Amino acid sequence: MFMNEVIKYLQSKITAHDKVIVACSGGSDSMGLLYLLISNFNKNNIICAHVNHNVRKQSQKEYKYVKCFCEENGILFEGTKLEKIVKHNFEDYARKFRYQFFEDLLKKYRAKYIITAHHGDDQIETILMRITRGSNLSGYAGIKLEDGQYLRPFLTVSKQEILDYVKCNRINYYEDYTNHHDKYTRNRYRHNIIPFLKKEDRNIHQKYLKYSNELMLYDEFLLKYVKDNNFLKDSYVDLAALQKEHILVKKKVLQMLVKRIQREDILEISDKNIENMLNIINSSKSNSKIDLSNGYIAKKSYNKFEIVKKSEITDYEEIYNNCFENEEYVITSVANSTEKSNWLLRLHSSEIKLPLIVRNRRYGDVIMLKNSGTKKIKDIFIDEKIDVDKRKRYPIVVDSNGTILWLPGLKKSKFDKENNEKCDIILFSERK
Repeated sequence: MFMNEVIKYLQSKITAHDKVIVACSGGSDSMGLLYLLISNFNKNNIICAHVNHNVRKQSQKEYKYVKCFCEENGILFEGTKLEKIVKHNFEDYARKFRYQFFEDLLKKYRAKYIITAHHGDDQIETILMRITRGSNLSGYAGIKLEDGQYLRPFLTVSKQEILDYVKCNRINYYEDYTNHHDKYTRNRYRHNIIPFLKKEDRNIHQKYLKYSNELMLYDEFLLKYVKDNNFLKDSYVDLAALQKEHILVKKKVLQMLVKRIQREDILEISDKNIENMLNIINSSKSNSKIDLSNGYIAKKSYNKFEIVKKSEITDYEEIYNNCFENEEYVITSVANSTEKSNWLLRLHSSEIKLPLIVRNRRYGDVIMLKNSGTKKIKDIFIDEKIDVDKRKRYPIVVDSNGTILWLPGLKKSKFDKENNEKCDIILFSERK
């Protein structure tokens, strides 16, 4: 009866022409899922994906069994083997390897979904483990029934219901003996806590599914609110818009920013990190930063908040030879221009000492401003709200006596000439 509901759900998602990738380890859950699909859907559109994790002697037998099962039932089999042995955080490495394999197959066969055999007991274990170690709203919600191109139709049924289905249909499967070892955290929940909860209510997995769905509704609302209000730009947070928002919104924005980085790199974030980042956001200070893990820093620069790799900034000084270029700016010599902005400088060589030099800021730097007095470079950067780290890389044009002539785009010195005045050097600068 319960499997009829699973079949109805899958029929609402999969048409006769849709290809699907089915993750199958050879265990009872995934073999039950694979059997259910080939019994009720077009076999020609089912691709079985199996990963040999290469950590148990039994793994090779499981690989062969799943492959033979597919051949006997006329469905495509795709298998891979995890060759690299990783001692530190193997489970996380294996999970990423596994999911990358599934997603590669999704593209290869232009499939609609990747279907996995996570069930109701897995959901209970996951939620309890995350509550115990600490998480966030989306984490506490546990496993999603639908997550992009992933479907997990067995979340509505219990482990025992799957075992009954497998037994009734005489489906052979392999049991991973490590599932009996209590040295693994998940197994301790499975062996000690789940049986107690099931004594209280044999359909407890349905209550946890309801709890999960409820939290996901709140999380989806927050996610939509953040996206609709455009708080998060390509790589930074717009604090001008975010400052007045509730702390829940601020936390969600930070989580989304962190998640973007975690797609490409390792960045472990603790509750204390989140608290410190919120303190930076709420602070009246214009510029501040904190260290995170893996060489990352979180920093606020006026109305901009971002998480970036910490970079070693060294002093530079080079003779200008008709062109200068760094990460953000280009300075070139031009023959003529009617430009009047701070992005263009006109000089007469008789008033300065050549060659020109481009360097970054030095302690105590001052400039004799055009039509004004002397001003510290530091104060100009503050007035113009230049990011603290960018100040250290910002190009400054000086002559060979060290006299500051120009801060491209910001200020020109008294040596700058007007359009109608004689000059023999014209420099133009722009951001990349």
